[in-house]
Amino acid sequence: MKKITFGTSGWRGIIADDYTFENLRIVSQAVAEYIKEKEDPEKGVIVTRDTRFLTEKFVRVVAEVLVGNGIKVFMTEKPTPTPVVSYTIRKEKLSGGINLTASHNPPEYCGFKFNPSDGGPALPEVTSFIESKIAEIQSGNLEIRRMDIMEASHNGLFELIDPSKDYVERLRELVDFEKIADSGIKVAVDLLYGTAIGYLDLICRSISKECLVIHDYRDPYFGGGRPEPDQKRMSYLGNLVVERGLDVGLSVDGDADRFGIVDERGNYVKPNEVIALLAWHLYKNKGKKGPSARSIATSKALDTVAKSFGENVIETPVGFKYLGNLILTQNVVIAGEESGGLSIQDHVPEKDGILAGLLILEMMAYEGKKLSEIKKEFEENFGKFHNARIDLEFRDDSEKESVIRRFEDIEESFADLKVTSVDRTDGMKFFFGEDTWMLVRPSGTEPVVRIYVESVDEERFKDIMEEVRKFAR
Repeated sequence: MKKITFGTSGWRGIIADDYTFENLRIVSQAVAEYIKEKEDPEKGVIVTRDTRFLTEKFVRVVAEVLVGNGIKVFMTEKPTPTPVVSYTIRKEKLSGGINLTASHNPPEYCGFKFNPSDGGPALPEVTSFIESKIAEIQSGNLEIRRMDIMEASHNGLFELIDPSKDYVERLRELVDFEKIADSGIKVAVDLLYGTAIGYLDLICRSISKECLVIHDYRDPYFGGGRPEPDQKRMSYLGNLVVERGLDVGLSVDGDADRFGIVDERGNYVKPNEVIALLAWHLYKNKGKKGPSARSIATSKALDTVAKSFGENVIETPVGFKYLGNLILTQNVVIAGEESGGLSIQDHVPEKDGILAGLLILEMMAYEGKKLSEIKKEFEENFGKFHNARIDLEFRDDSEKESVIRRFEDIEESFADLKVTSVDRTDGMKFFFGEDTWMLVRPSGTEPVVRIYVESVDEERFKDIMEEVRKFAR
């Protein structure tokens, strides 16, 4: 039996392998124990799903266990974005939320994402508690309790809800919809067959002069790939933007917590660039005050922007649970990570890809310029940051560990550059002077080692990238 563990975004597994009805009941009971011991079970839990295989069945399995433990379930009628779950938890003061999603993972995966009562991703102390309860259940020391949904409904423990209206109204408070509408912007939206259907498409249609929407129906195969708005997947949207003469292309991943952006020329705008651009917009155009935050793997372009407005940047380990906590405790202006997740001041402590896309539209409306023009102006003010991520996929752990050990053996230099310091807070981050660095870090959700590189010097950047490719062979 595979061990059930929680990574940076909960538990994920392959459907019919380790992601089974039995294991789902085990995890649900463990979460129920957390809610009973650490939260107020009477406040209830929102339970929802993404658009993957069998999620409409899986979600009822979860609900049966929760109501069997006396915890009221508010179940959404349709697949729901992760940021909507977070917002609903906070607005309705619930005990937590469960979203059965594997986010951007391949189609054969499903997941179990738990957000406690603060609305943010579960922090390590929460997931450790849940894992301990999973172990108790698997050893036979804790039983799984269940109740039929019909009986639960009769007893007032089960209710169907639609949280979409309240969430959209909150976005309207955060983003100037009228200014966007007045700008006459023309938008393309790729929903990637995911949970943003009925959210991002409807909003963009209501506030843009022209809106082209694609992949706005459920497909558990996600068109034959990952539901991830990365550069490769966004190339089709970029071509459409150019062909139709549109201003910008927006996309989100399967559970709508990650974003993808292409400009009017069809060029992919990296998340690192988007985060820095939006920070500039929030400080300059909206007058926001306070620090910003980013993960250890995210570009220091954000630091340069914040510093120009007299603000600092807080660095965290990888995983939005740490950044979300800063939204709550430090009131940061923007919190972002290079994998395509961000949130802002006075919003949810969770990634919101829908919000990110709308903020891009708002920035363009404020500036009255094309996105490529804004990016060019940014580089003129703050310089150009060259960065990239290489994902090394492995067949087994021994192969992966062998490569990690090779990086651990680096002491004095790499790519003929002197190593000035190493930060082992989260992975291994090698510094080669002040503005050049390389981070080596195993993924928390996949059998992958990710290598991040950044430099303001293009030649240094190219040298490190070339050495990484040689080094990892």
